[in-house]
Amino acid sequence: MTVHTNEDHSGRNDMKTKRYAAVLLAALVAGALFAPNSALAKKKKTKGKSGPVVVGTDSAGDWGAAVDANLAPIGDALGQDLVGAEIGPGEKGILNFVIKLNSLPANGGIPEVSRYSWDFNVDGEAVELDGKYTNYSRGICDPTSGQCPPPRDPGQQPFFVRGNCTTVEGTNVVTCQELGIVQATFDAAKATITIPVPAELINAKPGSKITPGVGLFGGTVEAAPAAFLTSGNFPADGLLVTVEYVVPKV
Repeated sequence: MTVHTNEDHSGRNDMKTKRYAAVLLAALVAGALFAPNSALAKKKKTKGKSGPVVVGTDSAGDWGAAVDANLAPIGDALGQDLVGAEIGPGEKGILNFVIKLNSLPANGGIPEVSRYSWDFNVDGEAVELDGKYTNYSRGICDPTSGQCPPPRDPGQQPFFVRGNCTTVEGTNVVTCQELGIVQATFDAAKATITIPVPAELINAKPGSKITPGVGLFGGTVEAAPAAFLTSGNFPADGLLVTVEYVVPKV
C-alpha cells in the first residue's frame, strides 16, 4: 500500500529559492516548486483509435522554471523534462503508456533518483503508474506497498501499478494497493519511456475510457527527483493530459 499526501507549497522567499538552487546545482537534488506549465484544455476523445494517440504535451525547457529558468539543462541531465504523453495498444492484451522527454540519458539520468508517475482513471477508477530506471531503494522492501516482507527483486526499469485507491476519512491522505509490477523500456535514442500495462490488470476493456487523473503535485504525468519519497519541495516537471483515450477493440 502506498500513501500520498498533499503538501503546502506557500511561503517561499528569495533566500530559500537561492538555497534550493545552490543545493540542486551541487547534488542534482534540491528543493523547488513544481507547477505544471500546461493549461488543461477542453477534454477531447480518441473514439477508439487503434494506433498510439497523443494525449498530452508540455513545453520543452521548463523543468525547474518556477525557481530559475537556468535550471532546465539539469532537467535534461536527469531525464525529467517532459514534452509529451501517448497511449496505444501494444502486444495482445497490452496498453502502452509512453512518456516523451526532451532528453533521456542512456543510464536513465540518475537511475535511483529520477522518478516518473502517471495518474489516470479507467472508467472512473483511479490508477497510478510509478517507476524509475532502477528502484532498489523502495522496490526491494516497501512496507507501504503491502508486498513486504519478504524482500523482492523489482528488476530493471520497474513501474508499480497501483489501484483501489481510497481517501482516509477526514484527511487528505490517499492510499492505493499495488496491483502489480511491469518492466518499462527506456529508449535513449527516442527519449521515450514505454510502460506496457496489461489491460486486464487495470480492468480496461474495449470501449473503456482512460481519463486524466491528478497526481501528488497537481499534474497527470510527473517527473521529479526522489529517493524513497518525493517531496513537494523538489524541482519537477508536470504534464497535463487533455485527451480522453478510448480503448479500441483488438
